[in-house]
Amino acid sequence: MGPTPWCNPMQAPNRYLVSIVSAVVSVTVAHGQDFGPRQTITQMARHAISVYATDLDGDGDPDVVSASLYDGKIAWYKNLTANTFQARTVGGHRFGRQRRLNTGKLLAEDVFAADLDGDGDGDILSATSKNNTISWYENLGSDKYGPEQVITTAANNPESIFATDLDGDGDADLLSASSYDDKIAWYENMGDGSFGPQQVLTYNADGAKCVYATDLDGDGDADVLSASRWGGIDWFKNKGGGNFSSKRFIYNTNGATSIFATDLDGDGDADVIASEGLGDKIGWYENQDGLGTFSNRKIITTAVDSPNAVYATDLDGDGDADLLSASVWDDKIAWYENRLDTPTKDFGPQKVITDKADNATDVYAADIDGDGVTDVLSASAYDKKISWYRNLMGAPTCNVVFCDTDMNNVGDVALSTCNCSGGSINLRLVTPFAKQFTYPLVGLGTSAVSPTGVSELCLAGSTIGRYSLDAGAISAAGIFSIDLLNANSAPGGGVPTIGGALCNGNTWRFQYWHRDGMNPSRFSKGISGLIN
Repeated sequence: MGPTPWCNPMQAPNRYLVSIVSAVVSVTVAHGQDFGPRQTITQMARHAISVYATDLDGDGDPDVVSASLYDGKIAWYKNLTANTFQARTVGGHRFGRQRRLNTGKLLAEDVFAADLDGDGDGDILSATSKNNTISWYENLGSDKYGPEQVITTAANNPESIFATDLDGDGDADLLSASSYDDKIAWYENMGDGSFGPQQVLTYNADGAKCVYATDLDGDGDADVLSASRWGGIDWFKNKGGGNFSSKRFIYNTNGATSIFATDLDGDGDADVIASEGLGDKIGWYENQDGLGTFSNRKIITTAVDSPNAVYATDLDGDGDADLLSASVWDDKIAWYENRLDTPTKDFGPQKVITDKADNATDVYAADIDGDGVTDVLSASAYDKKISWYRNLMGAPTCNVVFCDTDMNNVGDVALSTCNCSGGSINLRLVTPFAKQFTYPLVGLGTSAVSPTGVSELCLAGSTIGRYSLDAGAISAAGIFSIDLLNANSAPGGGVPTIGGALCNGNTWRFQYWHRDGMNPSRFSKGISGLIN
């Protein structure tokens, strides 16, 4: 599971909003060409405050989880990318309906996902401030979640939660920051999803706002970072076995709102990023010795009006971590190129992804559409939206669609992954034609050849292969898939050697041939991927 990017506001801003809810997916044009227009996942999250993404249903693509303050919702949204035909039938919208996990208007503050019970899937964690409760919901599989299970009510106004292994026993423990009692605390996972009592790291995080964990001193365990409105940024050394040091000061910020840590300067240790909601600044703090000795603040930007969230990941494909921000009063989701390995040794100027995220509260990043590059997600309070923005930088290397200009090429194809290390790569076909005979085809070329039947075969080049299928029948639902790493060539089919040529770093291209009722044959659209 990935890290949570930020920590949520204690109170909702007091500006008035009249919102018109529409069933149509809305699009807002982005300022630049780095990211596509804003695409709305939901506009039914009243004062959306937290967004997170990870694979919840086991189909290989990241689903989305949200928390919204005024309606108290903890909800998730199924990513339909793995079923591209279904995505197309709902107007290109890649997400299913909002699925709420909880009940009541309990002021939902934060949401997170991690495997809490050791069964390999993503369970969901929530923090609600009206009843001072941190809870979790078990992932039961088949897109279902169990009832709320309360972990603690001992955190007064919990605003931030995070889960990772803190005591070295292999399961995900819980961290919390609560602002009314100024506590940073952790809760031991007992191994089956039940949790021990609250263990307080400090009672003096004045207006505790945010908590995060990663290895800061290079000893292999997760240390704890905290940000508090009036107390600045601190860290707690993990001494092993669930024991932590006292608070270690990093910097006294002006109204800290979020914190994150990752290697920014390429020296192998985790640096710290923090936003200041009152100071209208985002800065970073260099880990100078790999042991948790941090520099003074280095300003990244002041072009933010009440920044509320930061996140860092490689957005432009050059291998280093770029910065994302969400700022409340200018409604901006923006990014900043990491240039620390260039002569300027800084971050680039602010590049606005959108300035229409009305009261932007959160930002996150994940490869939503499976094209191999990292997209951006946002939460915005006043328009009640969870949204995403397609990353247009860099050529995608996996699940690149081709041969889709002929209307007779019917059927969407997708690869589950382009990485052979997991031992399987599923090639999936989704078509409106049920119970028809089918063969998957593979090739190195993409130029179209003479049509056969009523559609085009777009594989040409040195190798065109045909996989053998024992059944070869599309299901009643119009779906068929084959594991490319555990399949055989048809007689004379010329399929590349399993585990050999297919996994050698070449770009391979795939189509399905299938019957179409009484028509002699039809080809699907094509999909390509650099497989290694």
